[in-house]
Amino acid sequence: MKLRQISPSDPVSTLALDGLETTAPILQDVEFYEKGGAADSVKKARKGTTKAKITRSINEDNVTTGPTPVYEAIAKKVVSFDAKVDVVLEDRGEDPETELAVQTKLEAIQAGFKLQGMFFEADSATDAEDFDGLKVLTPVAQRVNVATNGIVIPVGNSDANAALQQAAIEELQKLMAMIPGGASHLYMNEFLKIRFLTVGKALGYYDKSKDEFGNSIERIGDVIIRGAGYAADKTRLLPQTETTGTSNNCSSIIAVRWGEGIDVSALTSKGLVGRYAGQSGNFLTNNVNLDMALVLQNAESIIKSAGWRLSA
Repeated sequence: MKLRQISPSDPVSTLALDGLETTAPILQDVEFYEKGGAADSVKKARKGTTKAKITRSINEDNVTTGPTPVYEAIAKKVVSFDAKVDVVLEDRGEDPETELAVQTKLEAIQAGFKLQGMFFEADSATDAEDFDGLKVLTPVAQRVNVATNGIVIPVGNSDANAALQQAAIEELQKLMAMIPGGASHLYMNEFLKIRFLTVGKALGYYDKSKDEFGNSIERIGDVIIRGAGYAADKTRLLPQTETTGTSNNCSSIIAVRWGEGIDVSALTSKGLVGRYAGQSGNFLTNNVNLDMALVLQNAESIIKSAGWRLSA
């Protein structure tokens, strides 16, 4: 389920969700599942026994090996912020409850910038209070370079540029297909997204529709293309400053297959919960908490592909 579906629908929670989704648009995509407690023991995805052959003679037993389940403890982390206003506003003829509602959404918008970045960059080894983001969750075996020194996606309709554009689209589709069952989403630098959508439209790979909440969905082929978003200072996430081979103007694309309790998902207790905490001292306060962690249940459901360039 999406975070909005799993969270309470009271006014404080709804205000906070409205603000968070403004600057953390990845929440449109993440599939959450609900489970109580401080952590979940996640059974990692496994495969059946490799088969040398699947035919046999009459009266012959099959040779196979029973499973050995592997469990991983996933601890939830608390995403949290408050909104507060001074009660003296009432003495001045203003409505402090209305101001608190406005401030709750504004605080959520600012928290959303941080949350969006955490989905990509957070590392519990650096800050134990953070959950691990998609980059950290990606297994080493699932981190690849699109080419030794990266690949350029040029603009312009010359024959040479058209050939490079077609090659880039093909490499993008290969990335989508590297995940069994196919990626559901690709996340990339906002400017790289613009370039790919421009090329996709020109070459006939582009499609646009809306989801059940009325949000726009842009696709190349069958896969949803998303910008990674921005930090609060307007810095683009998944920046074009990575080095691949001899090229130092590269960016990474993260391919994900989201699922509810499968593939890549998010664990939560009750979703995002907003509470009116009443008056404490001189302030009316709303508390907002999201108890969660990202979960990689199937190691093959995420790929980080480095080396994508806008220019030579």
